[in-house]
Amino acid sequence: MKWLQHFFKHDVKLAMVSLMKLPGFSLTVISTLAITLAALAVVLNINYLVLGKALPYPDSDSLITTDQSETINGETQYGFQILSAQFKIYTNTTHIDKMALMSLHGDKLNDVAGSPYVEGVKVTPEYFTLLDVPMHLGRYLTAAQGLNAKQQVVVLSYPIWQKHFASDPSVIGQYTRIGNDNYQIIGVSAASFIPPEVFGNFPVDLWLSFNEEVSLTSHWNAITGGVNGIARLKPGVTLAQASSVLGEQINALYQGREAVAANTAIGAHFVPLKAKIIADSSAMALMLLAGVITLLFIAITNMTNLFLSRAAQKQRVMAIQAALGALPKHLLSSMFAEALILCLAACVIGLIMAGWVMLWLEQDLHYMFARLQQVQLDVVTVVVSFLVSIGLALVMATLSCARINYVALNCQLQGSGKGTGAQISTTTRHVLVATQVGLATVLLFGATSLLSPAIERLQKPTGLNTDNVYYLSVDEGLLAPADRFALSQQIKQSLIRMPQISDVASTEASALAMGWENYLYDDQAKMQGIVSTGYVDSGHFALFEHPILAGRTFVEFTSSHSIPTEIIISQSLAQRLFGQQSAIGKTLQVQPENPLTVVGVVSDIYVPDGRREYAKERYYVPYRGNNLRFSVKVKGSLAIDVLQAQLKQIDAHLTVGQFTPLAQSLENRLRETKLVAILTINLIALALSLAAAGIYGVLSYSVQMRRYELGIHLSLGAHTHTVINMVLKQSMRPVIAGLIAGVLFAVMAYLLLTRIAGVAFEGQIIMVFITLPVMLLIASLACYLPVKKVVAGDPLQALRIE
Repeated sequence: MKWLQHFFKHDVKLAMVSLMKLPGFSLTVISTLAITLAALAVVLNINYLVLGKALPYPDSDSLITTDQSETINGETQYGFQILSAQFKIYTNTTHIDKMALMSLHGDKLNDVAGSPYVEGVKVTPEYFTLLDVPMHLGRYLTAAQGLNAKQQVVVLSYPIWQKHFASDPSVIGQYTRIGNDNYQIIGVSAASFIPPEVFGNFPVDLWLSFNEEVSLTSHWNAITGGVNGIARLKPGVTLAQASSVLGEQINALYQGREAVAANTAIGAHFVPLKAKIIADSSAMALMLLAGVITLLFIAITNMTNLFLSRAAQKQRVMAIQAALGALPKHLLSSMFAEALILCLAACVIGLIMAGWVMLWLEQDLHYMFARLQQVQLDVVTVVVSFLVSIGLALVMATLSCARINYVALNCQLQGSGKGTGAQISTTTRHVLVATQVGLATVLLFGATSLLSPAIERLQKPTGLNTDNVYYLSVDEGLLAPADRFALSQQIKQSLIRMPQISDVASTEASALAMGWENYLYDDQAKMQGIVSTGYVDSGHFALFEHPILAGRTFVEFTSSHSIPTEIIISQSLAQRLFGQQSAIGKTLQVQPENPLTVVGVVSDIYVPDGRREYAKERYYVPYRGNNLRFSVKVKGSLAIDVLQAQLKQIDAHLTVGQFTPLAQSLENRLRETKLVAILTINLIALALSLAAAGIYGVLSYSVQMRRYELGIHLSLGAHTHTVINMVLKQSMRPVIAGLIAGVLFAVMAYLLLTRIAGVAFEGQIIMVFITLPVMLLIASLACYLPVKKVVAGDPLQALRIE
C-alpha cells in the first residue's frame, strides 16, 4: 500500500515532469501504440462478439439447427433443406425435446405507405419459447396458431413497429396486409431481442404463423436454403446420434417416393446454433486477429528501441539516484511510471479511435460478420485493452532496467570522453531490426494472401452487361388474371413501347440471383448434380449481351399451354457433361420423363454470391413469365412513378413491386469483398509504416552513436558515397536476416495450414515476389536516410560534438 502511495505521489509526478520535457519521445510512443491498440481493440471486439460472447438465449449452448445433407453420386453437400423432411424431424419425440420450424417469407406491407418490402420468417410457436423472446407489446404465437392450424397472425419486430406503424400501441389486434394475405398483429418484440441469424446477416422484420398445410408428403419438390429448424435435443442424446438416426428416417421417406434418382440420398447434419450463425465469420475474425497481433509485436519492437534509448539517456540520472541510495526496484518503479503514463494515454486515445472506426464501419461490419447488429466497444474489450497497456508498460520498464548494470552506475558519474556514454549494444540493435523486418514480412505474406483474391474478385467481369439494366417485379394486388402468360406478354410489350426503355426480357428472378439451384439428369435419368438454374425467355441473352458460343436461343412461347422442350447450358457445364463433344442436340432432364434438347451453349458468368467459387455450371430453361418479373434495359433514367403510370394503363391493380438497378445489386454483393480489401490494405499500410519507423529509429540511433567515427572517415578524405555504402552494408545485414527468417516462418505456416489444418490458400505466388521487393525498398530507405543526414553535415562539427 505504501509503495502504491509513493508510486502515485512521487514517481508518477516526476515521470510527468520528465515526459513533458521530451515531447518528441512521448508523442512517438503514444502515436505508435495508440494506432496499434485501436486496431487491436477493433479486432478483439469483433472476435469477442463473434466467437467469445454467448448467444443471448436460455441455455444457448444446447440449441442446434436441423440442417440436412444431400448426397449425389457419392458427393455430399449441405445448405439445402426440404420442409417435409424438417416436418419429420419436428414430429420426433425420441431424440428431439423441442423444435421450431422456420421458413423465409419476404413480401410487401401493402397497406403501409410506399408498400415497403420486409424480411419475414414463418415460425412455429416453439421459436418464441426456445429463444425466450421478450415482448414489448402483446404476445407471441401459441399452440392454437401452430403448424397446420392455418391461422394468419404476425409478430412485428420493434424497429418495424417504430418505422412503419409509428410506434402505435393500438396496432395490437389490427390486421395488416402482407403480400396478398391479411395477418392479425398479435405482438411486438422487445427492442433488445436479436433474432438468430440462421439464414444470413440481415435483420428479421416480422414473424408469421405457417398458413399452409405441411405434411410428410407436401413439400418434397422444394429444396431450399430458406427452410430450417432450431431445436434442443433430449438429455443424453448427442448431435451425432440424432443426426444418424433422424438422417436415416428422413432418407427412408425420401427413397420411398416415386421417381427418385439413382445414387441420391438425403441425411441430417445437425450443428450447434452458434456454429451455424458464425459460419465463415470465425475464419475471417481469427485471420484479422493474427494480423493485428503481429502488428502489435512490430509496435513492441519499436517501443523497445525507444525505451532502451530512453534508459541509456537516463543512466546519468539513475547513477545519481543510485549514489543517493536508490535500489533497483526504485529505478524500475521510475521507468514503469513513465511507461505507464504513455501506455495508458495511448490506450485511451486508441479506444476512442477504435470506437470511431467501428461506428464508421458499422454497416459493413454487420454485413461481413454475424452477430454485429449493435456495433459498440464491449466492456471486455475495454478491460483487455487496458490490461494489455499495463502489461506493455511493465515489459518496457523491465527490459529497460535489465540493460542497466546497477553496480556500475556509480562509475557513470565519472564517465566522460568520446564514446564512453551508455549505448544500446550492436547485437540488441540488430535483433530489433531483424525482428521488425521478419514480423512485417510474415504479416505481408498473410495479408497479400487475402488481398490478392479480393482484388481479383473485385476486378472480375461478370460476363453480363448490367449497365442501365434493372430488375422489375410487378405486383398484381387483388387481380386474378385468367391467363397470366397473356398478361405477362401485354406488360412486356407495353414496356418496350416506352421511349425510356430499349429492351425487356421475362425472368423468374434477378440475373444476379445465383442461389436458385435444381436437379439435372442426363437422358438416362441419371442424376448429374444440383446446378444453378435460370428461368428466362428468349430475349435474355441479347439484353445482357451474354455470348451464345454454340447453337441459338430459345424458341418463343406462344401460349400458356406451351411445354418447355429446350435447354441452354453454360460452357463449364457442357465441358463436364460432354467433354470435347458438341452439346448441341444432346438430351438433358430437369425432371425425369421430361426430356429437354440442348439448343445452345453460352459463356460462363462470374456472379459473386457469397460462395468461394463462382457458379460457373449453370443451365437455363424457357420461362413463361407467370410471376410478372422482368429484366429492363433503359436508355437513360426512368422514374418509378412514370413506370407506375404505364402499368396502370394496363390494369389499375398493377403496381411496381421492385425496381432495382443490377449495378447496385452487384455492388452490394461485392461489399464484403471490398471491406476485406480495405481492412487488408490498412493492415499492410500500418505494418509497413511501423516497420519503417522502427528500423529508421534503430538505425538512426546507431548512426548517431557512430557520428564521431564517421566524422573521422570524412575528415581523412573518404568519399561520401563510400561512407554511405559502408554503413548500408552493415545496416542491411539484420534486414536480410529478418527477411530470410520471415520467409521461412511464412513457408512453415503455409505448410502447416494447408497440409495439416486443411486451410485453403487463395493467394497468388506472384504476391510473394511483390512483397519481398517492397519490404527491401522500405528497409533500404530506412537505412539510407539516417546516414545520409549525418554525412551531409560538416564532419568537423560531428567531431566537436563528441
